[in-house]
Amino acid sequence: MKQMKFLLIFAVLFFFASCSSDENLEKKETAETLVTEAKSFLNGDFVLSTHATMSGVNKTLLPQGCPTKFNFSWSKTDKHSFTIKLNNFTVGNMPFIITFACDVQIMQLNSWEKNEYKGKGWIKFKGEDGYVVADEEGQGNTTAKGSMVKGYYNVKTHEINFIIDYNMMNVRSECFLQVIDKNRIKNYDVEFKKYEEDLAAYKKEHGL
Repeated sequence: MKQMKFLLIFAVLFFFASCSSDENLEKKETAETLVTEAKSFLNGDFVLSTHATMSGVNKTLLPQGCPTKFNFSWSKTDKHSFTIKLNNFTVGNMPFIITFACDVQIMQLNSWEKNEYKGKGWIKFKGEDGYVVADEEGQGNTTAKGSMVKGYYNVKTHEINFIIDYNMMNVRSECFLQVIDKNRIKNYDVEFKKYEEDLAAYKKEHGL
């Protein structure tokens, strides 16, 4: 019995020590080489495949997701920060279209995440309390309290995945793990039209 109590106490202490170590690791600045490589590529407009979910239901329906435009712009005052912006977002029966942006901070992966994202070049980015952009000039921005962005990017392979939780109507954008292809932006209109055609065919086939 005493041995079991000792093991339990040891396990609890180990757990809290690991959590503290991971928290300190996240707060340490990311290597400058990784930041420089990220900034040189992850900049400007991109098209990524995403699933838009509402209350956990995939509203984009198709396994390959929906082609979605994102913009990445880096802070001029904080070299470890950039802004992710999603233009004209809507899903399902949402009665409005929004443009959402969130400032995120680059940080190191913790020990648990390193087991999932193996190999060199991975960075993590997190941000909270994004904002809804009222117009193209950014006037009238409204903070979306409770919203958040969390994702991972590999500066070597250009793999990326992230989740945007808007904290409204239980809506999320889920950019599943994929390699960024800069050329997709050139064919966005064609790709989106094809998605709409495939979506219409899917709905007809499934009686939706």
